[in-house]
Amino acid sequence: MDTQASKERKFTRTMEKWIMYFMYTLFGGLFLLISLTGSFSEGLFLLPVAVVSISLSRWGIRWQNERYIRSAQNQDDIDIIKERLAAIEERINKLEDR
Repeated sequence: MDTQASKERKFTRTMEKWIMYFMYTLFGGLFLLISLTGSFSEGLFLLPVAVVSISLSRWGIRWQNERYIRSAQNQDDIDIIKERLAAIEERINKLEDR
């Protein structure tokens, strides 16, 4: 059974991979361009920017993804509770009819 949480987990992992691939490609391309021009002083400036940007982006994406997954898990739990309440209501109605 595909729950909402498992679907959300799969989607958020895929999005996290693609966003991080883009970040690595972006900063890798910038470092390549800097190395081709031969002026490495810009690379010394870009290196801490890249480290901070990539690590903060990764942390932020994971934190947000965990929120999405918890929300989807809550939706799954609410659906389970609705089913149980419907079953209890049906049993109560049968007992009242007796």
